[in-house]
Amino acid sequence: MEKKDVIKKALNLDLEGHVVESKYFFFETDSKSRNELAIVFGGFEKCATDFEIKRRTYPYYVLEIPLKGSCELIIKKEPYELTKGTVGGFCPGVAHHYKCSATEPIEKIFIVFTGLEAKELFKQSGLNHGGVINLSKPGETLYLAEGILKSGLEKTEYSHQLCCSYLRTLLLEQASELANPGHSTSASMETYRHCRRYIDEHFSTVFSSMDVADAYGIDVRYLARLFKRFGSINPHSYIMRLKLNKAASLLLTSNLSVKQVAKEVGFEDPYHFSRNFKKFHGFAPRHYRDIHLEKQFMDK
Repeated sequence: MEKKDVIKKALNLDLEGHVVESKYFFFETDSKSRNELAIVFGGFEKCATDFEIKRRTYPYYVLEIPLKGSCELIIKKEPYELTKGTVGGFCPGVAHHYKCSATEPIEKIFIVFTGLEAKELFKQSGLNHGGVINLSKPGETLYLAEGILKSGLEKTEYSHQLCCSYLRTLLLEQASELANPGHSTSASMETYRHCRRYIDEHFSTVFSSMDVADAYGIDVRYLARLFKRFGSINPHSYIMRLKLNKAASLLLTSNLSVKQVAKEVGFEDPYHFSRNFKKFHGFAPRHYRDIHLEKQFMDK
C-alpha cells in the first residue's frame, strides 16, 4: 500500500476530484479548545464536477453555505441537495458524503468550528446532527458568511473574534426563524413557546410554574419536562430570574422603596424578596442600590 493510501485510511478519508479555485484561512485554535465557540479554519471553494468526499467521521462541526451550483450531501445514508438558498453541515463523528453536480458544480463558503457552545447552536439552528435546511432569509445568511470569509482572510488581530460573532449570529438567526409562530414545529414545541411567551408577558404577576400550567390547561410536571427538553432552565427559575432582573432595574432607575419594588415584581413578602434578590445578585436590595448609585455618582 502506498504512503498516501495509508494516510487516507488513517484519516477515514476517501477524496476524489479536485477544486478549481479556493481561498482558505486558518486560526490557531486548539483542538481541545474550551472556548464557547472557536473556528478552526474555513474558506471558499469552487469545486470541479468530479469533486467527491467520503468520510466515516470528522472531529469538528462543519457548516456549508452554497453560492452557486449544487452538491449532494449524504448524512448517515440520507441524501440532501446542497444548493443556493440552503445551508448544510454535520456534527463531529457523523458519517458524510459529498458528491458534486456533474452539470452545475458547487461554489461554497465553509466554516469548520468547535467549542462548548457549538453543539447547542447547531441543534438550535435546525441542523441537529447534520443535514441541509432551507433558508427563509438567504441574503442575510450569505452576508454573514461573506463576513466570516472576509475577516478570516484578512487575519487581523480581531479576526477570530469577528468570525465567531458572525458565525454565532448566523446560527442564531436560523434558530430565530425556526422559532417564528408560522414555522412548522411539533405540538410540544408550540406549547413550550406559548408558555414561555406567557411568562415573558406576565412574569411580574405570575409567581409559580403552577400559574403558567393552569393558564394553558396543562400539568405542571409536563411544563417542567417541556422546559427541560427545549430550554436551558426550569420554569420556576426562568420566572424568578426575570423578576429579579426587573427588580434590579427598578432599584437603579426609580425612587421606589424596596417594599414597593418587591410588590412591583409580585412578591407580597419583602423579606422573601430580599432573600431571593441577595441569592441571585449577591447583595441585599438596599445594599445593591447603594453601591451602584454611589459608583455612578463617583464616576461623574
